[in-house]
Parts: sequence; C-alpha cells; structure tokens
Amino acid sequence: MDGAGTGARRVSIKDVAARAGVSWKTVSNVVNERPVVTPATRERVRAAIDELGYVPNHVARDLRGAATRTIALVLPELANPYFAQLAERVQQAARERGYTVSVELTLGDVEVERDQLRGRTRRPVDAVIISPMMLETAELASLDPPVPVVLLGESVRAGRNLFHVAIDNAASAVDVVRHLVDTGRRRPLFLGAQHGRRSTGTQRFEGFRAAARFAGLEQDEGLVVGAPTWDRATGHEVVARLLAQGARFDAVVAANDLLAIGALRALREAGARVPDDVAVVGWDAIPEGEFCVPPLTTVAPDLDALVSAALDAALGGAAPVPPEAEAHEVRIGHALVVRGSSAAPV
Repeated sequence: MDGAGTGARRVSIKDVAARAGVSWKTVSNVVNERPVVTPATRERVRAAIDELGYVPNHVARDLRGAATRTIALVLPELANPYFAQLAERVQQAARERGYTVSVELTLGDVEVERDQLRGRTRRPVDAVIISPMMLETAELASLDPPVPVVLLGESVRAGRNLFHVAIDNAASAVDVVRHLVDTGRRRPLFLGAQHGRRSTGTQRFEGFRAAARFAGLEQDEGLVVGAPTWDRATGHEVVARLLAQGARFDAVVAANDLLAIGALRALREAGARVPDDVAVVGWDAIPEGEFCVPPLTTVAPDLDALVSAALDAALGGAAPVPPEAEAHEVRIGHALVVRGSSAAPV
C-alpha cells in the first residue's frame, strides 16, 4: 500500500489527493517535483502531505526491507569548494563500501531540505547525509525520519535515526583567538556571525566571543558583523564598507574561507597590509586558500574522518540512539593551519 502513517492503514496518495482536492496524478507530480503544477496547488498538496504524514511509495517499500545501496548526499551548493570536496570524498568512500551516492542540491530552498529529511527523495535511498542551511532548529529536532539521517554542521536534540557529525566549532574558534592573541592582536572583527538559531556560524561565533572575553580583548559590538551569504563577494563588500566607515580592527576572523578571501581583497584595495596591519583567518581549508597572497590561515577539518564517521552513522556502524537522547554525536578533529595571512605583525 502507498505511503506511511500511523495506525492500521497507511496513508495513501489518494488520501492526500482527497485532502488537497486534486487528482492523485497531481499529488504524484508534486512529490516528483515535476514543473507542471501551479505554485498555489503545489502549496496545497504539500500542506496535505504534511498534515497526513504521507511518505511516497518507494520509501515505504524500502522500509519493508529492500535495500537500495544508495545514499542521498544533500548539499546547499557545489559553488563552495568545501562542498565540492566533500561530495567527491563521500563518493569515493561510499564506492569502497559498495554504495552509490545521489547528490542533491538544495540551492537555499527550504522545501527541498524538508522533503529530503522527511524521506521524500526523488529515488529510493538507504540513508540521507545532509548539510541543512535553511531549516530552523525546532523543526530539525522534531524529525522522525524513515531512514537514517546524518546532519553535517547542525546539532539538535532528536530521536531515532538522527545523527550529527562535525568538528567542534566552538573549540576551533578558541584556537583561532589564542593564535591571534599570541601574535599581538587586540581588536578582532568577526565576520559571518549568526544569531537566533543553532548553526555552524552560531557555534563559531560563540567560541570566538567566549575566548575573546577570557583573553581580555576589546568587546566592540561594531566588530561583530553578519553576512547574508558566506561567499567571496559578501566578504569583500562587508569589509570594504567597514573600512570606508573608519572601523578599526587588527584581525578578521571569517566564518569560512570564502568570506576570508573576499576580505583579503578588500584589505588590499584599501592599502591595508596583511598581516602587518590586519591578520585574516578562515575555516574549511579550501585549496584556493593556499594560493592567496598571502596564503590564508584556516581551520582545517579532518575531512577523511568526517566522511568515514558520516558513512558509519548512515549505514549502521554507529550505535543506535534512544528516542529520549540527543542525536548521536561524533566530533571530528581539526587543525589550525597557520599561513602568511596571520603571521606576527612587524
């Protein structure tokens, strides 16, 4: 029978169609993301799916034991070199275990994230590995996915089938601040702060703020700056604007390498010397950072360990999680790779 639900009878595609006031073919078009449904109808069908807890037929079939040996890797984008590296490593490691990987891009669409996490995948999969960017913590915490889900970068309380694999973002930020203090910096700017939801940016900023307070650094709220997107253009635009406004800082702690690379260009255009006047540090250890002028100091995650732990969790190698417990947590090691962008000032 189609769907998945509670009680003696599973929710079927016809139940969803009746609730939404459309044909079952329209529901199928929405589930399979065919561009033949109007936005208003699509929204009505999605609301009925959510209300009834419908899961497409192929997922329900897989739950009855037909393994697909396929993993869905759900990423925000591939334009960010970090995600491109991650996709390549996951593909290689999964192949060694006899699995194929279906890469899905959310491109900032919260509905795509929601569908993937609730088992509404384009094709049957045995597990989902996802780096969620748009979903709020409360919704992530309410998940009860039909297949194992591994969250990369988000930490939430959750029930069965939910795992979390990441570096210790707060601890890595402490390492960054300690390095900057050791090289004489006193007024660091944090670029890419996020507030109000549990996220990678929040954790990095919280670690930075705690370490800066412990070190007795100046706490200037004007030196805590958000970024609508973590890319080169945003890093350049934000730092250029701050410099034009006369902001004073002797270090930029960017929440990822792309922001840091944009900041490097803005500093160079303004005539600021890096690292003599301003040090710059990022996260993720993307290859581009090695070839910047000067080369970029960065927090490097142990990407091989992250991929291995994510696959272990996705494929049943990690210990099961009781419903009342926090999501199974795996902390991956990291290293601060010090390069020319943060050497001691002369």
